[in-house]
Amino acid sequence: MDEPRITEIPWETIKGEQLESLVNELIEAMGGMDLAWRKGGVGDGAPDGGRDLEATFMHATPEGDVAQERWWIEVKGRNKSVESNAVKSAVINAAAHQEVDVLVIATNSVFTNPTRDWLREWSRTNKNPKVRLWDRATLDRLVRKHPVPSARVIPEIIQGKDRLDLLVAQFEEVGRTPLEADLSYFWEHQEWVKNSADISCLAYAEVVLGDLTHRPWGTLLSESYPLELVVEALVGLPMANMRTRVLSDDKISETAAHLIQCALPYAPSDDLASIINNPFEFLEGDEWKGLARKIDPYVEHVIKPLWNAARGQLLDACSEDCARISVSPATTLGIDPRGAHFWRRLNPSLPMPDSRSLIIEYRKKGCAVGLNLGEHPCPLLESDEDDGKVVTGVRVEDVRRVIEFRKRNPTDQYFKFSGD
Repeated sequence: MDEPRITEIPWETIKGEQLESLVNELIEAMGGMDLAWRKGGVGDGAPDGGRDLEATFMHATPEGDVAQERWWIEVKGRNKSVESNAVKSAVINAAAHQEVDVLVIATNSVFTNPTRDWLREWSRTNKNPKVRLWDRATLDRLVRKHPVPSARVIPEIIQGKDRLDLLVAQFEEVGRTPLEADLSYFWEHQEWVKNSADISCLAYAEVVLGDLTHRPWGTLLSESYPLELVVEALVGLPMANMRTRVLSDDKISETAAHLIQCALPYAPSDDLASIINNPFEFLEGDEWKGLARKIDPYVEHVIKPLWNAARGQLLDACSEDCARISVSPATTLGIDPRGAHFWRRLNPSLPMPDSRSLIIEYRKKGCAVGLNLGEHPCPLLESDEDDGKVVTGVRVEDVRRVIEFRKRNPTDQYFKFSGD
């Protein structure tokens, strides 16, 4: 893939830890090894907290040997030019350490001419360390030379599909979650959101940062790629969670539930049931086929909980406007914080409110969705009657009908059968 194009870089706003992280990425991209943060920077560098970077560079000598250079890097985020005293203090401090070969002072701003003049005079009589001043122009050039690592810190410098691909890769590899600015950008530019991995990354971030009600990401591809969304929910997201070990189990569950719910109306129920019961059978590769043959542990620890999350959310939402089923408090969508739950936040000596859910089903009442239930339980209730499977095609069909009906009729269903 061609290198992504860099937009204008907002140097005025890149300071503190973000500037430090950017310099860290650039040093690594340039070949720096053994990178480590060190405490104890000196001089007038209070705005950057005295947090500095160490790195080692290896160079080939004319004789064919390998020489090692030890670098110290100090980062100075400024609104105006860097003070001369900050540069002088950093140089004098580094000169007291014989192991330092190169000192880099990096800033999002500029260095004054008197500062550069002082450094030239100092370097004439002091050969070690070599001092390099990286001002805004230097950093700008380095960022454009190394756009991908730079965009790990400042995603907005890359736009379009390149930016989304980078966000998805960061999410899947290290569990880095897109920011609000990313979500807003791609909701406005939905043409770049093209596959299920894009959807799961953005939907997870939405769950963490906000509310899927405002930006329901799963709806963007549910009609075009419903089966892929279910596989992503049951395999892609859980595998990213296992790989990175930094994502939230609860947020993964909520995101997967959203993808499953969005997909159910748009594919044959039997096909959906087959994927839910064993998604590995629909993936290419020997590794997946091996997992498909040993599916039971994955079903117990991953698939069942995720399906139950999707089903439980639907139960909570549908029962809120249903004469047949009463659920209090919600089983999956979260407890209403009003009342005793709220007041205990202000008085921890109060007893913990009971969070167990009471579910009552009035089987003599009809189903507003139109399901012919009679004395049979609502399909949104947990059941052990699915022939040893997570779910059957019949149950998926019933749940699909609930979703399709409620998408058109989200409210005002209680009084249909409340008088029965």
